[in-house]
Amino acid sequence: MSINLHPLVVHFPIALLLSYIALDWAGRLWKGKAFTEAAWYALLLGLAGTLVTLVTGLLAARAVPMDSPALATLNTHKIIGIATLVIFGIQAACYARNRGKYTPGKQALHTVIQLGGVALVLAVGYFGGELVYTYGIGVSPFIP
Repeated sequence: MSINLHPLVVHFPIALLLSYIALDWAGRLWKGKAFTEAAWYALLLGLAGTLVTLVTGLLAARAVPMDSPALATLNTHKIIGIATLVIFGIQAACYARNRGKYTPGKQALHTVIQLGGVALVLAVGYFGGELVYTYGIGVSPFIP
């Protein structure tokens, strides 16, 4: 019997990546170094959490039978999870390169990428919920 750690770790990157965006936007409104630094650390921790979540999710996915009706949803969930890691990885690279300071044009692109990241976080969560609540993946059957 293996232990599925995915449900235990999945919430940390969600909170951290969304906090990164909120802190980054706060740093734009209220000038100062504190919000920018907090955003940077939230992004780094969120990326680390996303990597852990991906690994635990891939390990948990091995328990899903190849003939499961949930397989298409599982594959979509995986692809969006990987895309989330990539998009926030790009954010981290840009953030490190520019130290959180952008020209107006780059700031607009940065914001669009962040909004894409939010969409990916919401989508991966939606498909994860579908796997659990529609298909019962990762849920032990109730035995009275």
